Amino acid sequence: MKKVLYLHGLESKQGGPKVDFLTKEFCVYAPEMDYKDPMLQNWVDFVMRQFQPDLIIGSSMGGYVADILAQKYGIPAILFNPALHNRSFEPAIEYPIEGEQAELQDRKVVVLGKEDKVIPPYITKIMFENNRNYKIVLEEMGHQTPLNIFIDTINNYKNEL
Repeated sequence: MKKVLYLHGLESKQGGPKVDFLTKEFCVYAPEMDYKDPMLQNWVDFVMRQFQPDLIIGSSMGGYVADILAQKYGIPAILFNPALHNRSFEPAIEYPIEGEQAELQDRKVVVLGKEDKVIPPYITKIMFENNRNYKIVLEEMGHQTPLNIFIDTINNYKNEL
């Protein structure tokens, strides 16, 4: 069974219907995330070593952290409106220095809400448009990902990633 690390957004809580859906098909670890923890880098590295996920899914601030972990460990990811820019603060985590990241750069699916007023999708789209490791998917939604779009995205890409 595929192991999935799910990282919720800054204003979200652990669990909920998205995690309930994921647990029906995957072995899921969905920890309570404190993105303001000064030891965030050490904690997520510990989680990665202990859980060893096959796929990382993250939303908003969780998408930002998921992108960092995916690059560092060479694991595929699905990112929903990742907070790659326009963050309200900088969490204590950094992208790997060139040469430190895993040699294998797996694909990432980036789902952007066309109506997102928190993380403008056009900026994110420009950031990734020339990177073949990222597949951009635009959806009719705002910053919050509706459950049906979340489920459809996971079902569409779970076997591809």
